[in-house]
Amino acid sequence: MHKRFGRGGPALRWGGVALLALQAAGFAGLAHADDAVANAKAAVAKYAGPQTTWEGPTSAPAPAKGMKLVFLSGDEQNDISHLYGQFMKEAGAKLGWDVTVIDGKGSPTRWLSGFNQAIALKPNGIAIFADAASLKDPIAAANKAGITVIGMHAASLPGPQPDLGLFVNIQEDPREIGAAEADWAIADSDGKAKVVVLTHNEYQIAETKSMATRDQIAKCTTCQVVEYANSPASEAAQRMPQLTTSWIQRFGTPLYITSVGDNDFDFAVPVLRTGGLKAADVKLIGADGNRSAYDRIRKGTYQTVTVSEPIELQAYQAVDEFNRAFNKQAPSGFVQPPYLVTPQNVDKEGGDKNNFVPSNGYKEHYLSNWGVK
Repeated sequence: MHKRFGRGGPALRWGGVALLALQAAGFAGLAHADDAVANAKAAVAKYAGPQTTWEGPTSAPAPAKGMKLVFLSGDEQNDISHLYGQFMKEAGAKLGWDVTVIDGKGSPTRWLSGFNQAIALKPNGIAIFADAASLKDPIAAANKAGITVIGMHAASLPGPQPDLGLFVNIQEDPREIGAAEADWAIADSDGKAKVVVLTHNEYQIAETKSMATRDQIAKCTTCQVVEYANSPASEAAQRMPQLTTSWIQRFGTPLYITSVGDNDFDFAVPVLRTGGLKAADVKLIGADGNRSAYDRIRKGTYQTVTVSEPIELQAYQAVDEFNRAFNKQAPSGFVQPPYLVTPQNVDKEGGDKNNFVPSNGYKEHYLSNWGVK
């Protein structure tokens, strides 16, 4: 027995097999990580490319006459929300429509007050840049009064939202946005990223976007999500300095911080600058395409990319969708693909104006469809 199971016997052979198995698993893990990096780099190239193709509607019903709209801005301090109102006014004016803007001031309580104020104006339609789930009852009341409600980033996904009372919800697909944020970190780090994922889950779209980021990072076996942090968007000014300091102290550098919105980084950058951190130490990855984000990317001030939303295009789309509703037609079904703004393309596709303006002729297409100049 001892001779049979002595040195060089089954025990050693088993040890060799185990070692080979571990080596094989390691090689498989590295190959899987390599695939994740290659896939991420291909995705970055796609999302950062030109946006020249018009994928929107090619016809529209004749514009309704004398319509009144209200835009409930989620927060007029957020330049994305503010611009939606400005561009909706411009697009509405092309049809002779009146558009009123109400400031939701960044909180569900203020959204509720603002929405009730909007109903009191007895408009034909209300557009909201606020979370529809928190306004479900007043939206139902608006629908009962014959008021069409359209969401702008108001639900987890684009398209019709009958359960929420929205004729349609207009936005890029947050799952693609979240994945694009993750892909940038994976590609930029060659599969070695340590990532903090910051979200504002009072918005359904934010939860969907941030979970997509987290799940995409998980596909890279050599990357790590070190924290999934949920903090109210309306408290970014108060919370971001301490959160940023805490992440640097606990996780060290290099570190990637993703956020569902660029606005958070307005309050993170001063902390990083005061702490003497280099741009390569902490890389900020955002979404929405705020003017400040474009400026940071252009100057190399910590933020490396943003996944930008086409604000003017979506404002024109909102007016187009309202017109379809007023004419008893279905929504257009159009969803603009995401665009990844990087240091290499920051001045393209409208970037020279600090805004995502796709070169697909969207304004001309909408005006032609409406039969106006």
